[in-house]
Amino acid sequence: MLGLAKRCRARFLLASTSEIYGDPEQHPQTESYWGHVNPIGPRSCYDEGKRIAETLTYEYLRQGHVNTRVARIFNTYGPRQAVRDGRLVSNFITQAIRGGPLEIYGDGTHTRSFCYIDDLIRGLIMLMESDCTEPVNLGNTQEFTVLEFANMVLEIVEAGDPSKERMVVEKSRIVMREPLVDDPKRRRPDISRAREVLEWQPRWDVRNGIQETVEYYRNLQELRVEIK
Repeated sequence: MLGLAKRCRARFLLASTSEIYGDPEQHPQTESYWGHVNPIGPRSCYDEGKRIAETLTYEYLRQGHVNTRVARIFNTYGPRQAVRDGRLVSNFITQAIRGGPLEIYGDGTHTRSFCYIDDLIRGLIMLMESDCTEPVNLGNTQEFTVLEFANMVLEIVEAGDPSKERMVVEKSRIVMREPLVDDPKRRRPDISRAREVLEWQPRWDVRNGIQETVEYYRNLQELRVEIK
């Protein structure tokens, strides 16, 4: 893609990730933090793949070949997120709608921050229209423990079903599973650069965004069939 951008003289956007910070020893994470990644762990293919992608991107920039932008994207969610993509938000919402247990890997004390898709897209557009070639964190600074987030999802799902078309004999509950290897304990972006350089910050409150996402999932035909 960098070679194509060079040939076409196109501006290049790398959708990088907060995973390049690994299990961070700095909190919140700034763009100057080099990260704490296990290079041979089960998560390392993704983490190190994004890190080398950034390295290649900046080599093309330094050599004057490509006009590049790098966004370090933190957990993002919203309508149209695939039901079976395996991410925390989609897992929790579909598990709650189906009336089953919400599965947490670990004790639920590890933290995440969640950015609504509209805010992320707006940030990406603003980054591409800017002159900023440094990496930029794009994410929401609201931080939740995974247990807090699971309880919020349950509350929203159970409160937002006025039709009461289905009766759940056993109320959705939370179960703890074995923790994942190298799962980051804390994750929250420092978005000072985005605020200063792009004049960007999230507009969506997490609870409001989850309500929108729950309504989208509730109307999906594949979930409606399963529930019936």
